[in-house]
Amino acid sequence: MELAQWSVANGHRCEGNGSYHSLIPAAAAAYGLTCEKDLDAQGIVDALSSGKLVVVIMSKGHFTKGGHFIVLRGVTSEGKILVADPASYGRSEQEWDLSIIMDESNKAAGSGGPYWAIGR
Repeated sequence: MELAQWSVANGHRCEGNGSYHSLIPAAAAAYGLTCEKDLDAQGIVDALSSGKLVVVIMSKGHFTKGGHFIVLRGVTSEGKILVADPASYGRSEQEWDLSIIMDESNKAAGSGGPYWAIGR
């Protein structure tokens, strides 16, 4: 709730459409976190391996029919990606191939996306 209020107060709410992509780097900065942008596949794996979270804006596919933010929360020893999906406990319990996430991410994302590595 706090972040939602902050997002509205700071101009990151996209009326009727969720949030502008600018929310991710701006919120990270406001909360004193780092935000790495313009990541490739190896950058995502490296960020996850170092304990960072990776926020991803998804397009139509396994995670959404439109646009939807998910969080990559880890990588298994087999190279599968662990996800935190606020819209689905079931998807959050699965292990995912990075290729699916990369294929279905929103390539037209602004603000350095579609992948943002967040850390301390």
